[in-house]
Amino acid sequence: MHYASRALLVLGLAGCQAAPDRAPPPPTVDTVVTADGTPIVYDVRGGGDVALVFVHCWACDRSFWREQLDAFAPGYRVVSLDLAGHGSSGTHRAVWSLDGLGDDVAAVVTDLGLERVVLVGHSMGGPVALLAAGRLVGRVEAVICADALHDVGMEITAAMVEPMVTSFQADYAGTMQQMVTAMFPQGADTAILAWVTRKGASADTGATIGLMRDYPNLDLPAAMAAAQVPVRCINAAPRPPAGPVTAIDRNRQYGDFDAVLMDSVGHYLMLERPAAFNAKLLDLLAALRLPPGADRP
Repeated sequence: MHYASRALLVLGLAGCQAAPDRAPPPPTVDTVVTADGTPIVYDVRGGGDVALVFVHCWACDRSFWREQLDAFAPGYRVVSLDLAGHGSSGTHRAVWSLDGLGDDVAAVVTDLGLERVVLVGHSMGGPVALLAAGRLVGRVEAVICADALHDVGMEITAAMVEPMVTSFQADYAGTMQQMVTAMFPQGADTAILAWVTRKGASADTGATIGLMRDYPNLDLPAAMAAAQVPVRCINAAPRPPAGPVTAIDRNRQYGDFDAVLMDSVGHYLMLERPAAFNAKLLDLLAALRLPPGADRP
């Protein structure tokens, strides 16, 4: 880890937390309309030769990256967006698919004219980032995922998904609460757990259930091959019986893959232990020769 890189991140965090009268400037908020007419809202802050584009997970929005955006803005151009059907973006898409969400990310990158991009995706945002990278070959330097891509070769079938769809249709809020609670470790911060649950329960049900039903159509090995970039993950260490195991060796069959693990966290690791997550993200960027403010080697 480059000491200058870590120092820059620490200074960014200190500036946000220790000096309220010197708060970072507010982000610039803008909207791009996709080919199917869906408005995608995004915000931009910071500056730098490399852009970090943060992609949220299913039933979430760009505020789930609240602990990362200002922290990384001192050394990077930082972009976060609300995927279609989430947050402030449009909810009237005719067909809900992960491919469509990949188009959303590509539309934002294209609208901003970004040329050196790292896509950072949490959970569902990981596959979406891979799909977007395949549309942005030559612009994307790497894809970094947070608790995603545990087993790239695992097939997800309709038979696996439909019972969950049925449960959400019968009791959306109750099923969401059960799912989110299971994704946190025992002893987790109850305020964060409650916030994530409220966010998920208020998500657009047409979009979330439609996307859940589309998961069997996702071809992750093909998406990784099409991305043509290094893929790195920061994943939660297994928490038997709930936490999945990251199959690092198997995943390497499909592309340039590696992962680092975080202990004592659940699925929302960037919210649960933001300082540790941010340090690992910065380490990965440095290892990929993309430290803050770096020029192309």
